[in-house]
Amino acid sequence: MSWDFSVFVNPGVMNVAHDLRLHDKNTADWQDQPTDEVMIRLDRRGGAGPLGTEYGSVSLGGAMWDLCRGDIGWNVYSFVRRTNTTGATLDLDDFTQALVRRKPLSNDKHVSGIGSATEVFKGKGRPDTKSYAVTIGRPGPRGVVGPPRIGYQRSGSTHR
Repeated sequence: MSWDFSVFVNPGVMNVAHDLRLHDKNTADWQDQPTDEVMIRLDRRGGAGPLGTEYGSVSLGGAMWDLCRGDIGWNVYSFVRRTNTTGATLDLDDFTQALVRRKPLSNDKHVSGIGSATEVFKGKGRPDTKSYAVTIGRPGPRGVVGPPRIGYQRSGSTHR
């Protein structure tokens, strides 16, 4: 996934993040509550913090991230980048697999949604997107795209 953006904040408390929704079943839709949510916070302003408590750190995608865990009726895992950025190309599977290796997330979850947006907690703020792209699958031999390690859903069918 790649995203290049600028941030407008006047004054405000906000973050800019990728958001993945995970389910136990491969047929989840918008009406189904997720079992887990993974937030990848690229930029935060005005002291915006993640839900839950910090329980570690990890190096992914060329940056250091603090890892937090909270609960809002489902598990929320937040990767908070230690230094703000307004552009990143990341393999989202690296983040889910970091959670699988640490054991709070099982490898049999299904990704039912991927989004990128801002949360404004106070004041005004927004990201202005310059470019955005999501590629589903993993590069294989000779550029062939293979499945991610955690299942994902597209057009009503599940892929692995």
